[in-house]
Amino acid sequence: MLLFPRKSRPCRAMATVSMVIVCLCLLKSLRVTSAFVHRLDKCEPIDIPRCRSMPYNMTRMPNLLHHSTQENSRLSFDQFHMLLDQNCSDVLLFLLCAMYVPICTVAFQPDPIPPCRGVCERARAGCEPLMNVYNVSWPEALSCAKLPRYERGVCVSPEAIVSPNAPAKREYHGTAQDFSF
Repeated sequence: MLLFPRKSRPCRAMATVSMVIVCLCLLKSLRVTSAFVHRLDKCEPIDIPRCRSMPYNMTRMPNLLHHSTQENSRLSFDQFHMLLDQNCSDVLLFLLCAMYVPICTVAFQPDPIPPCRGVCERARAGCEPLMNVYNVSWPEALSCAKLPRYERGVCVSPEAIVSPNAPAKREYHGTAQDFSF
């Protein structure tokens, strides 16, 4: 006694075609996923014009503020142009660039390296009084309390980056990491 009639060959062929289509879709999905993961681990040249003067020239996305592209990062970065033009702090540009287009160090560490808390505090101390004049608060996204202290974590500051033309100067404080890029 047959439960299914013999004419089920077209159904088997249909099932086989369906399986092939599903497999192709999975392969395409894996290719897209691996391309996305590869992009996350890839350094790219800095596109934000004001950050091209930094002592590093490569970054990676997503950044410390979770922007997935440099274009998104630039749009958010541009809100600080008036503060930068006022030159309210000698480390504000470094802080913003370190947050929006962090230094890319694939060989050293896969995650973006944040600026040190002291850099943020110096920028805030110089610029927050000017912001308060316009009834604007220091942005929560740039909360200094969220950043590591130089003595206790991996972070970067302008003083820790050695330019290629300068003699190497290494100072070690506590358990901090020295980044001589």
